[in-house]
Amino acid sequence: MMSSPLQWQPQQIHNNLLTRVAVLHTEVTWYQTTFTGIWFGCFESDPEVQDHPVTMLTRFDPGGFFSLHGHPGGEEILVLQGNFADETGVYPPGTYMLNPEGFIHSPYSEEGCLTFVKLRQHGGKTRKQVKTNIYESPWKSGVIPQIEVKLLYEQMGFPEKVWIERWQPGTALSKVVESEVKEIFVIEGTWSDELGNYPAGSWLRYSPDCSYTPSSATGCMVYVKTYPEYATRFIVGKDFRHPVETIA
Repeated sequence: MMSSPLQWQPQQIHNNLLTRVAVLHTEVTWYQTTFTGIWFGCFESDPEVQDHPVTMLTRFDPGGFFSLHGHPGGEEILVLQGNFADETGVYPPGTYMLNPEGFIHSPYSEEGCLTFVKLRQHGGKTRKQVKTNIYESPWKSGVIPQIEVKLLYEQMGFPEKVWIERWQPGTALSKVVESEVKEIFVIEGTWSDELGNYPAGSWLRYSPDCSYTPSSATGCMVYVKTYPEYATRFIVGKDFRHPVETIA
């Protein structure tokens, strides 16, 4: 007999930015939510920031949807499988979106989809919106010849930087020491360091001053984000209200 699914409850998970974290895709716990056909696979959560996880996988069952809601702290979305949709269009795998503070939408998926999502980390009313597809934009040569890059987000006045890296098979680096917080989400292949191997769907966070020796025997493609430890999560005031849906 199958056990009943876990219901998501606000909780602290990997919320200390000064600790190294690595979560394999096989270790992700899926939580049922109160939204129709929506599941959370949490990487990072802090109930002092919001009830939902702040870094997660979101799975839409076929026909799954969210009601109309706002994003006072903005959001990042990377579509991994299936088609993600909202009022602005239908977005296939590889679509990357940064929706800034104040963005409003009603996401859904007719066929079902899987997305990597970061919430409440993109405050600032002048932050630009980004919509692109990582499979369509051209690769550029990186500092290291075996690693190609695609810049997704960088904006003067904001500390975060987001990009995609493609590692050739057999690429291995000597010791790396980070000056900021660095996050890795493995999109394809396997990323490795001296502590383990991390296949597609895995998420890692390296703290400032953390040293490690990254490599990829198989080759891989990874989402990368860096930011200083003082880049706090966006705390929403108690007076915030989501928009109200109207029936025409």
